[in-house]
Amino acid sequence: MENRRRGFTLIELLVVIAIIAVLIALLLPAVQAAREAARRSQCVNNLKQIGLAMHNYESSNGALPYGQKSCCWGTWILPVLPGIEQQQLYDAWNFTGDYKWYAAGIAAMDANFRYSGVCNITVSSNRINSLMCPSDGSGTSLTGIGQTLNGVAMLTTSQNYVANFGNLQTDQAISVTYGGITTTFGGAPFTDIDNAYNGTNLGMNKQSIVTFANVTDGLSNTLLVSELIVGTGKGAAGMVYPTASFDLRGFSWWGSGASFTAWQPPNSPLPDMTESSAYCVYPYQSNPPCIQPTILARFNTARSKHPGGVNSVFADGSVRFVKNSVNVATWRALSTTKGAEVVSADSY
Repeated sequence: MENRRRGFTLIELLVVIAIIAVLIALLLPAVQAAREAARRSQCVNNLKQIGLAMHNYESSNGALPYGQKSCCWGTWILPVLPGIEQQQLYDAWNFTGDYKWYAAGIAAMDANFRYSGVCNITVSSNRINSLMCPSDGSGTSLTGIGQTLNGVAMLTTSQNYVANFGNLQTDQAISVTYGGITTTFGGAPFTDIDNAYNGTNLGMNKQSIVTFANVTDGLSNTLLVSELIVGTGKGAAGMVYPTASFDLRGFSWWGSGASFTAWQPPNSPLPDMTESSAYCVYPYQSNPPCIQPTILARFNTARSKHPGGVNSVFADGSVRFVKNSVNVATWRALSTTKGAEVVSADSY
């Protein structure tokens, strides 16, 4: 008798496919969770490196780095570059820029020494991996701001880490009254060091650079740097800026993009207050909510794409994960340097 080899029936084949589909459905979340854990671990390592760089800077210079130098002539990123193995970029930056050139109307000096000027674009167009959190896929978005040198378009980059400017707003006013409640500025690790600018335009409480000795709330209870989701896309042309501009959240070469405040808890559903509606694109893809300042002045909120919260490096060098559910009063207390608040370790 002739032997015949029996194949799979259609029903058996469908059953096998269904079993494989179920296994994939079960395994996919685990694989995604493992990938996110690896990305989050890299983000933690980046923050540890930034914290260590700031400690080294404070030890060598007797104070923490400045937060920004007006809008456009440097931020905290520059002083920490040597500490994150980017000495060559630090050496290439020209520190001549200052608000005084803008105030005096000397356009050439003002433009050339800005973050995107011809003297500094070779630095600000670099992608620095230590300042990027791999969980934010939009972090590699470019601002569209830059120069064309020798026929090559050089565009400034954005970053995922922002410095702590305290419990209120970026301008660090003495107090803020909102909803009938007045909240006092409790100090911050970082500020604007350009006195001509912050004294006349921003009123930044004339806070100077900070030493660890100035952090009377305790180094383990004070935030240094947290995360921010990079904005993407172009904003519409408006009355202040007649041409369309890019969402500049995460654009940390620029003063207003280099900081966060604790006015709102991490990943708040409430909007950031950006400097202008032209610098804010929402709703758009995965951009966080944002509006132009109204009753409140400008500020960025700490945000990340990690489920449930944000990673933050504290002044003692430790990196901790702060949940979105943290009480806003606790979050603000962690942002101050001399607020005298009592914060227990189990409150966040």
